[in-house]
Amino acid sequence: MHERAVCKLSASFARVPMRTPEKLFQLLRPSGSPTRVSGSKVVADVNFTDADYRGLCRVDKSLVCKGFWESVERVARVCLPRRSGKTYNMTQMLLFFSMLPEAENLDRVSDSVIDDMSLEDGQVTEMTLAEKCRAKREWLFRDSLLKSMDPQFYETHFMKYPVLNISLSRAKGDTLGKFIINLCGCLAAVAEKWLQEYEASLTIKFSPCVEAIKLRKFIAKFEDLNFEADSFAIGYSNLIQNMFESLSAFVASQFGRYILLVDEYDIPFISIHLADWDIKSKKAAQGIMKLLLQTMFKDNIHLRKGLLTGVFEIPLTELGSGANNIKEIRMIPTEESDIQSSILSASSPHSGGGLDALTDSFWFNAKEVELMLDQSAKTHPSISTYKPCIMATIKDWYNGYYIGRFRGKYNPWSVSSFIETLCNTLGQTPAPHSAEQMRAITQSAARAFWVTTGTTGLIEAQIDKYRGQFVHLAKRLLSDYEIFKNPEGRSSRSPAPVPLVATRLNLINYDGDRFSEPGLLTLCLYAGYLTRRESTSVCIPNHEVYQVWLQLFARAVMGSEMADSSANYMRGALLQELFCGSTELLSTLAISSHGVLSNHNTYKEKDYANHVANTLMAVSRFGMLTHPDQRAVSISHVVPIREGHTGIGRCDYAMRLFGSDNQPNRFGVIIEFKLIENHRRDDSRYHERLAAEGLRQISEKNYDSFLLGCLERMDVSMAIGNNVVHSTCQLYRRESVDSPWYPVDSLVDDQSIKSFV
Repeated sequence: MHERAVCKLSASFARVPMRTPEKLFQLLRPSGSPTRVSGSKVVADVNFTDADYRGLCRVDKSLVCKGFWESVERVARVCLPRRSGKTYNMTQMLLFFSMLPEAENLDRVSDSVIDDMSLEDGQVTEMTLAEKCRAKREWLFRDSLLKSMDPQFYETHFMKYPVLNISLSRAKGDTLGKFIINLCGCLAAVAEKWLQEYEASLTIKFSPCVEAIKLRKFIAKFEDLNFEADSFAIGYSNLIQNMFESLSAFVASQFGRYILLVDEYDIPFISIHLADWDIKSKKAAQGIMKLLLQTMFKDNIHLRKGLLTGVFEIPLTELGSGANNIKEIRMIPTEESDIQSSILSASSPHSGGGLDALTDSFWFNAKEVELMLDQSAKTHPSISTYKPCIMATIKDWYNGYYIGRFRGKYNPWSVSSFIETLCNTLGQTPAPHSAEQMRAITQSAARAFWVTTGTTGLIEAQIDKYRGQFVHLAKRLLSDYEIFKNPEGRSSRSPAPVPLVATRLNLINYDGDRFSEPGLLTLCLYAGYLTRRESTSVCIPNHEVYQVWLQLFARAVMGSEMADSSANYMRGALLQELFCGSTELLSTLAISSHGVLSNHNTYKEKDYANHVANTLMAVSRFGMLTHPDQRAVSISHVVPIREGHTGIGRCDYAMRLFGSDNQPNRFGVIIEFKLIENHRRDDSRYHERLAAEGLRQISEKNYDSFLLGCLERMDVSMAIGNNVVHSTCQLYRRESVDSPWYPVDSLVDDQSIKSFV
């Protein structure tokens, strides 16, 4: 049956137009890493089978097949953030190696790319489905780097092996029973595909083999699963292991040793970790995954090669799965020499094979991004004219990732989304006539695309559970990025590296009552929220992810609802109100910020003061304290002078902002906090007296001495307590730094107020 099945699946092929060697050579870069980009229309959501006959831009990653075959002895694991090309490359390897037609993966490829008819024995006959699928797959790889650089490898391995392609993305559930059913479903779908192919090849003279009959029984048993309680589900924990063993034996007996591709292998572990189950159920689910992985990779005599992909590196050996023979392909270099001496630039060349070919197939490298711009310039010539300016923006927003020995990698989803947005903008506006105009268009196209594709519940769970610790960590990371990216400010402040002391993510133990900063840093590193700056520290990789951290920080400080609202306020919204002598928005932000706190009964003035200070820094990063005439939001627009020093005879919080004349450090704000005890929360007159007392304290103790160089000032007294706040304020102005202050009702006239709006 083995030989008959292989012959039937590999029978005939369509006549696909070929390119001459000279034309193929022109498609290759004359130097650097092998690179090819086809199509001029850049869109973000491109599948490998989105053929370039539609004009869609496609970056050639076909060398991933050769890299996988040459560098993986038995099993490898690739852990990278979402949208880094994992599923794209898995689809590509499936369509290259698999002997099955894979018709369900070719629905995006039109029949127009092949001849609908083929000649057989001099007669015109219609092509079979298998023949059409083979012809489409040959068409997909026709001009690929893989075929042009190593035709012998192509001929030797193209469509020669059985491939089990298993996605565990649906392996999750609200209960242990649903988890088991969904995990079984992931395997049953693959088993059904192979059984249908096998049964279609049988003739009336042959009966199904024993392995096929056994596998059918397991599928039927899965379809009858219906757990009323998790206690019943635990009894079926061996079903998944037995089903895979049956699938493995069937495929090997009828088609030969197979390649195993497991996509999103970490989803079950994340689901178990976040599930609201008891420990017994979680341990049972972990045991199921342990047995499955052990069956797949340790004791599997039918396995030719295997690859797991996911986001997080689960410590499988600690789980006891026996999966200690896995080759790790990491985004995170673990040895100091990997970073300081052996790391290559992503623009450095490689041979087109081996581990470098495998790792360079994820993310984009610089040359691929440049070629995408060159392709886009065919329809938008101004891209070619101002290419250096555009590349600088792309690098600032989307660069900064590692994989293996390569650094300087770009986020594929974000780069494609940016170029698509840029082309749409250029198509709707007059062509730019200066670098300044193009820079404005480029900046308007740059935004945080990646975060809109989803989030990881693990990070959100950490934020909600450990707000205080996360706020402290986020402030350090944001400040480090802002100082590092601001050369002017670097002279007075040096970046404070955030150390990394762990590179494994523990999702198999449950220390639910303890916060681990190294664990959270590792989590963020794998998820793509951080990258390595040097061998022992981490940092925010680029401006896109910086925007993500702004949201995370604001969420931790103010709660998700107010954080989202603050991001949507117009630029200078809070500054406008302060100029006009109003503290309404300031009070709203304050009440929302300490509204996410717990244990209010134990909080003192300094606790509320620190939290409001964090709130002001969060909203300032959204531009709420930026003068509207400023072209860009910068944290340097807000200079906190003092914070968190309540109770020692000095002002609680002071900061310098841009003045009403749009000059830096001209407008000073002093905030004094007064604690409202819980038993006085409903006494509004007491709140008013307390706020008035704070205002007098600012004046009598000359707290304005902190505002050196300021010509405008606002004194704010905030009576604050458990979910209650009352603010009062007074504006002042002076003619020079040596002149006395005099009170005013507003710092702007009616015309200036309109300019804000």
